[in-house]
Amino acid sequence: MIHSCIAFPNLRAEMARKRVSIQDIAQKLKKDRTTIYAKLSGKRPIHLEEAFAIIDAFFPELDVHYLFAK
Repeated sequence: MIHSCIAFPNLRAEMARKRVSIQDIAQKLKKDRTTIYAKLSGKRPIHLEEAFAIIDAFFPELDVHYLFAK
């Protein structure tokens, strides 16, 4: 079985499409870049309020279930 290091592939794809960086998200959430990297790679949990802040700031047209599907 092959394991992907990308916990949220749809989010990562949308980030690439819109050229949203981990640093952009870190600044919006007022968190360290390494913390956000850990959250997006599945090493730390993303809290619901963080998920909605990411959606509101960068992807308001997308559904939370789609964006954060594993």
